[in-house]
Amino acid sequence: MSEPSVALDRQREGLTWKFRVRVTPKAKKASVGGLHDGALKVSVHAVPEDGKANKAVIASLAKWLRVSKGRVAIVAGETSRLKTVRVDFKSTGEMDDAEAKLKNELS
Repeated sequence: MSEPSVALDRQREGLTWKFRVRVTPKAKKASVGGLHDGALKVSVHAVPEDGKANKAVIASLAKWLRVSKGRVAIVAGETSRLKTVRVDFKSTGEMDDAEAKLKNELS
């Protein structure tokens, strides 16, 4: 079985991660977890209008990774279900905690 960090198709540079997310807007149950073609699945209640779903994706990922919303950004795919997200961590400890959560949730 491959490691989740490899399957997630994530890029690391210093204290920054970039990875893809597959968004399901208007979902009955909001959640983060699972993989879809190397992208992290994120389901949100918000509708894909006026950036509402994007804001919900940022909020969900920030809460899930335990970082502030200001350190999560959508860098590509703002109008697509498949988005590229950047997460800036403030310390290696914070990044290690997120790595552990990622491995636990996706294994």
